[in-house]
Amino acid sequence: MSKMPPVLSTVIARVGQVTITLAQFNVRYNSALVAIEQGGATSNDPAQTTNLRTKVLRSLLTDTVINEEATKLGLEVTPEEVEKQVATDATQAGGMSALVTELAGAGGSVAQLEDEITSQGNEMRLEDHFAQSRAATVEGILGDGANFIATAKNWSDDTGTSDNGGDLGVLTGAQLKTYDPAFATAVEELAIGDYTRTPIHDAGGYDIVQLLSKSSQGYGIRHILIYAGNPYDVRDRPSWFTESLFNAIDQLCQKNQIVVILNNAGGNPCTAPKPTPPPASRS
Repeated sequence: MSKMPPVLSTVIARVGQVTITLAQFNVRYNSALVAIEQGGATSNDPAQTTNLRTKVLRSLLTDTVINEEATKLGLEVTPEEVEKQVATDATQAGGMSALVTELAGAGGSVAQLEDEITSQGNEMRLEDHFAQSRAATVEGILGDGANFIATAKNWSDDTGTSDNGGDLGVLTGAQLKTYDPAFATAVEELAIGDYTRTPIHDAGGYDIVQLLSKSSQGYGIRHILIYAGNPYDVRDRPSWFTESLFNAIDQLCQKNQIVVILNNAGGNPCTAPKPTPPPASRS
């Protein structure tokens, strides 16, 4: 008996030569619907339905652009890596059946998990790549004699300290030990008045640290953080990375390389006002 040909999912959008299918859309849309219903809300309002479909489409378009950029740089998450992570999650859950049940309880599925692993992994790697370059740029600015405080105000992604020129105050030895070991070691090795000439790769991203003082009370520190958190949180996507996504999307629009076919949804960045690209889907 001959095999039936595979059923091809309807194409709902294109980014360059890459297609986005209805099946991909439904994975995120259905997961979002379940999450809404589990939160006690309803999804019967046509306006809310259109709004949700628009958000899902925008997230797919943005993630496709990210995935393409990651692929160009050889940073993309491979199917083998996705399979390995799913297997790890299944082991931690007590088996694949237990994982499926766990995901369903949160409004997800294995397909949604695979989508999330891919999209978040590609964004993390791409953002990290750009963060390294940005941190190197900051080092060059400081090396040319720029004021550390002014540079922190203009470049640091630590919104809690950037307005104060990156000032972390005085950290006791005990407090310093609660920081990432790479950060703590860099502080302990600095001479007063000096800063790290190579960005420190720590849990927050890429840090340039300046030692202001050292006494029995502790270490006076300033820093400039270029965010590339590990673990990476798409909700903390820095503004400069968002801007780079806008630029990439604008270039595709100018070349007429973004096409949207999906009905009952806005979200085409080439024909509508451009909101902040939404983060990748989350469980």
